[in-house]
Amino acid sequence: MKYDVISADCHIDLIWLPPDLFTTNAPVALKDRMPYVTDGPRGKEWVTKNGASFGLMNGMGSAGRLYEPGKIHRSDRMASEGVYDDGKKGIRRMTDPDLRLKDQDRDGIQAEVLYGILGATSRINDDAAAGEMLSIYNEWLAGFCNTHPDRFAGLACIPNHDIDAAVGEIERVARRGGVRGLEISRRGDMTPLWDPWWGPMSTLRSSRRRWRSPPAPPASPASRCTCRTC
Repeated sequence: MKYDVISADCHIDLIWLPPDLFTTNAPVALKDRMPYVTDGPRGKEWVTKNGASFGLMNGMGSAGRLYEPGKIHRSDRMASEGVYDDGKKGIRRMTDPDLRLKDQDRDGIQAEVLYGILGATSRINDDAAAGEMLSIYNEWLAGFCNTHPDRFAGLACIPNHDIDAAVGEIERVARRGGVRGLEISRRGDMTPLWDPWWGPMSTLRSSRRRWRSPPAPPASPASRCTCRTC
C-alpha cells in the first residue's frame, strides 16, 4: 500500500467503545467496579457505581460532551459528516473498523496511530479496576487493529499505579501482539517516569524493541493529523 499521509495523533475514546465491553470481560470480582452505560438526565452515559462519570455515550471528544454547533470547528466538521447522528443511532464509526476505514478515506489518510483511554483511569479512582479496564481495552484494541493491520497502529495503555502491573501488562500485550507500541499517562501523584522505581519497565521495554507486530509501514512524506476523531 502507498502511504501518502499517516495521521500520527488519532484517538479511540472510552465513550465510543461497545457499552458492555468492560462488564462482559471483567472477572466476577471486578464486574461491579467497571465502567458501564446507563440512562442519565442528558441521555445514555458512561459511569461507574462508585460515582465516576466518563461522559455521554458516543459524545463529543474524550470527555463525551454534548455536541453544540458552532463551538468547535473540528466537531462541526464531524457533525456535518453524520458522526454524532450515527452515534445516537448506536452506529459507532470510531470503533467499527470498516466504518473507520471509510472515514480515513474521506480524510485522505492511509493509516492512523491510535491513542487510547488513559485519561479514564484518573476518573475511576480505583487502581485495581483501572488496571483491569486497561487490560480489557488493550485486548479489544489488538483485535480491532488486526482487522486492518496496514491501516491501524494502536498503542496499548499501560497502568501507572504499580510497577508490577505495568510490567505484567507490557509482557501480556507483547505476547498477544496486534499493537504497535505503548503509552502511559502522567498523573499528579505518580512516581516520575525518570525515577529508578520505573527501572523494571524501562528494562523490559528496551528488551522488547522488536516485539511490534506486524512491521510498521514505510516512512511517509507527510505525517500530520487530518482525522475526524481527535
